[in-house]
Amino acid sequence: MLCTVGNPIATFVTVAIAALWLGVSTVQAQTADDLFGSQALQRIDLWVNSADWAKLQVDFQVNTYYPADVVWSGQTVRNVGIRSRGRGSRSANKPGLRVDFDHYATGQKFLGLKSFVLDNLTQDPSGIHETVATGFYARLGIPVSREIHTRLYVNNQYAGLYAIVEAVDKDLLARVFGSIDGNVQNDGYLYEFKYQDDWRFTNLGSGLEPYKLRFEPKTHETKSDEDLYRPIESLIRLVNDTPADRIKETIGGLLDIPAVIRYLAAQAFLAETDGFVGGYGINNLYLYRLEDQNRHTFIVWDADNTFYGPELSLDLAWAGNVLADKLTAVPEYRALYLAEVARTVELAEADGWLDTEIIRHVQRIDQAMKEDPMKPFSQATYEGSLGVMLGFARSRITFVKCELTNGILAPSCRTQ
Repeated sequence: MLCTVGNPIATFVTVAIAALWLGVSTVQAQTADDLFGSQALQRIDLWVNSADWAKLQVDFQVNTYYPADVVWSGQTVRNVGIRSRGRGSRSANKPGLRVDFDHYATGQKFLGLKSFVLDNLTQDPSGIHETVATGFYARLGIPVSREIHTRLYVNNQYAGLYAIVEAVDKDLLARVFGSIDGNVQNDGYLYEFKYQDDWRFTNLGSGLEPYKLRFEPKTHETKSDEDLYRPIESLIRLVNDTPADRIKETIGGLLDIPAVIRYLAAQAFLAETDGFVGGYGINNLYLYRLEDQNRHTFIVWDADNTFYGPELSLDLAWAGNVLADKLTAVPEYRALYLAEVARTVELAEADGWLDTEIIRHVQRIDQAMKEDPMKPFSQATYEGSLGVMLGFARSRITFVKCELTNGILAPSCRTQ
């Protein structure tokens, strides 16, 4: 046996050899921060039975899981579950995918993640709306998933440019909310909003069924309907029934109003048309009821319909959203909304952040998007959408500053 006492080199060699014998890597473990914090375009490989992949593509409207192996940066996770996902973005040629690492192997994780989404980027020809927007939401301190672009290879064949999207789950809750009153904030009631129709926060009645259709529980799924949905019904009913001058005292304990106003201001600045204030009603969010509280807040999801146009007004009344209208009818909250919009401008403009971020994302994905054999739009459409994005930051900042100075809907702010 090699004596190592007093000999650090010999000690290192012995430990390294022992690690090899035991199959233990001496390389520092990577984490989700290494994935999402990277500045580089990623590569994900899926290895899946070819017949299963063909069936997933044929049955892309169905949520059937198939086994696969995932490879990233030299790490392999075996026997994960993959399925088609999305609503309007579902595609046979370029399926959006949900990847569940613990679907077949209980407790299995990858970089500490139980799952992630592979967004197929089929609804945004630029390929960067969502990744730029989510980065900006995070900069503003708004709860949101982390994202990073990746080339996806299926059985070593390039399947296109995708975005890896962090799942909204208990791990994300702990990351974005931290601790409140000494408790890690990850065991509240989390709901994914499920679009049904053109609903704008109107009262749906005292029955709970309409709320069950729209708010799918992701935690505490076995609780009673009363526990799950009555607090949501109460919040919506009170928003509708309460005069604007009594909103603060009535719903202040049920809704994190400052956080919601910050969220509305950010979506307004980013010209989001398919979020909480949307052209076809509420869409694309998670609702979270804080642990041991009745207070609710929103988590951003699916931001590919941001950057609609640089001259979309900050006025929220166009959408007829009851909650947005009630909040902005209160002088205190209207002032807060305008202050939050001004803050978004400041953080977008500081050091040219938004402009620089758009350019960085374009440079990262350009070659991968051009080589994407499955993208559902032409090269000319892609390049045209990039031109729009590259001009957005400066035009949007100029327009928003004008409305803040001269008044919302001021005709003088429009160039066309």
